Amino acid sequence: MKMEDLRKEFENYMEDRCVTSECETEEDSYEYPDYVEAINAELMPPSKSGVYISRWDLKMVGDAIDASIAMDARARMYKMLMRSVHDKETMGLLLGAFSSLIDAKIEPYKEMMNAYPVVSPIFQEKIDKAERVKAYFEEVLKTYFPEE
Repeated sequence: MKMEDLRKEFENYMEDRCVTSECETEEDSYEYPDYVEAINAELMPPSKSGVYISRWDLKMVGDAIDASIAMDARARMYKMLMRSVHDKETMGLLLGAFSSLIDAKIEPYKEMMNAYPVVSPIFQEKIDKAERVKAYFEEVLKTYFPEE
């Protein structure tokens, strides 16, 4: 196979996969409620939440609320997950699943703090961030899903 043939095959592959920024999908045009970005901004960056939410974590959270989401980029998976929320009850289940996930993720931090007290300040900062995010979930429910 010649180099030119390989280049052409690669370009065709890239077009088929829609990896360029010009590709627009149905997801891109979907209009998300304000709380989707609000939660994303607090939960997804480890620097703000104290924990890393992986693609598998998002998949497990989706399973917890019976939302089947495909493995994809984290941002897309998060948005697919949020598209399954249509009422306060489902949002409560989703945020509860995220809270349980956060609890599971900070447990090793607590173990490290007990085993190695000198690192306590580092892990305590992460735990504090995680607890703040969990408290924020309650605020989201009150703000975006008020009692009727």
